[in-house]
Amino acid sequence: MSLDRFLGSWRLRSFESRHPDGRLTYPFGEAPIGLVVFSADGYASAHLMRPDRPRFASPDAGPPSPEEARQALTGFVAYYGRCEIDESAGTLVTHVEGSSIPNWIGGDQVRTFEFRGGRLVLRPPSRTTPAGDVTSELVWERPARPTGA
Repeated sequence: MSLDRFLGSWRLRSFESRHPDGRLTYPFGEAPIGLVVFSADGYASAHLMRPDRPRFASPDAGPPSPEEARQALTGFVAYYGRCEIDESAGTLVTHVEGSSIPNWIGGDQVRTFEFRGGRLVLRPPSRTTPAGDVTSELVWERPARPTGA
């Protein structure tokens, strides 16, 4: 499979994590904001954020307080890089060139994928915690075209 089915922009509709006890949590809130763009030349750029991140006290982008910086960083993730589709494994791999998470740079972000009713569903690898594995699912949808476009 080529990138053709992925091409263009997709808006984040949900991001939820299921814990071993069956509990659901929402890492970026219950109404996260995000956009992922897949380009024809094989790149992906993803941006996800909590919609309720507090604004900085300073009216410009001046230096934030340590708490403002912490909340801004923990409520936002962005990364980009060349991506590949492995149809047999059902995976999308992004070879990360830049990221808001420094540890991702130079590595691969692997997601399983499926298309469900016009939506793109991505699942990162499960996270191991002392209570067991936590699985996550992100659901993306193509944005509506503006009237007259």
